[in-house]
Amino acid sequence: MKVQSILIAGGYGVVGAEIAHLVRKHYPEVEILLAGRNPRVGDQLADQLGFARTVALDTSDLDPLGEVTKLPDLILAVVNDHEDQLMLSCVRRGIAYIDVTRWTERMRSAIERLDREPSVRAPVVFSSSWMASVAATVAAGFAREFSNINRIDVGILYAQEDRAGPNSVEYMDRMHLPFEVVENGQRLMAKPFRAAHKTEFPGTGTYKLYRFDTPDQFTLPSITNAKSVAARIGFDDAISGPLLSGMVKSGIWRLISGRAFTGLRHGLLFNPGKGAPHRVRIDISGETSNSGHSTRSWLIVDFESQTHMTAMGALIQIDRLMREKEGVEPGGVQIAEAVTDLNHCLQLLEENGVAVTEIL
Repeated sequence: MKVQSILIAGGYGVVGAEIAHLVRKHYPEVEILLAGRNPRVGDQLADQLGFARTVALDTSDLDPLGEVTKLPDLILAVVNDHEDQLMLSCVRRGIAYIDVTRWTERMRSAIERLDREPSVRAPVVFSSSWMASVAATVAAGFAREFSNINRIDVGILYAQEDRAGPNSVEYMDRMHLPFEVVENGQRLMAKPFRAAHKTEFPGTGTYKLYRFDTPDQFTLPSITNAKSVAARIGFDDAISGPLLSGMVKSGIWRLISGRAFTGLRHGLLFNPGKGAPHRVRIDISGETSNSGHSTRSWLIVDFESQTHMTAMGALIQIDRLMREKEGVEPGGVQIAEAVTDLNHCLQLLEENGVAVTEIL
């Protein structure tokens, strides 16, 4: 599709700015609109980028695009679109929309809401699995080498010194809530932060990982027909994982789940540093046509930060849409990991310093 301008909702935040720099690097001819409630905050970034400007936009407005003059060709949501107002504003104007912010229930409800829309002409891309669907896209791509999949495990190592935006710890607000998973072909409710699972990250060490809610566990079972899919997260310090697990199991986390304690909850993990590598391990077990049953594993490492990996996930989806010829790209709902070519994904990751290697 032809894209001359891209609006990034939340474009002058930590993640939005990272995406904006990548877009400018890869597409110097595209105008970038940095949108948010306080557009003047983004003026300096707009000057740095060149061919960029700031735009006032509030996703909680009934029609967030109603006051935007000269509408863009594509909108990327990097801030929460809680009531789907920005999404619907795009859909009703035929503007392509990419969202990298939604957790499972919000993603599911948005898809159901779009089913009630009379016409969805432009692409609506949900790229909200871990790190803007980078992990799920790699998992879904390599899963195609299997004829039958028993399980997929997505293991995440969170670095406490990582450079991150405030939305990066949004999952903490749901840590006390059970969530739906697929185990042995059955849909079950899993409890978060139970039963630590020791996982090795080659070259770094072995860490305890805990189940938690991510859209990967919603999308990968249907995309790959895997009988079981699990996502787990752990931390590179010895305290955070056991502390959070204990607070969840004891019921303390539920007691501090209200809005009044949001700062306390987020403060336990959101202490961003100058940056640290972000690591994701993918394990796939199943049948292959050549060797029968086997388990293969891959390691994704972004040596800059999880913020950079999220920005890469967004860039991959922007690049995918822009590569499609006019009139070829279908409209309607798209799950990023279901429609993204693995080779295209790997190429962009490699070009931008993100390593994907098989663990032998």
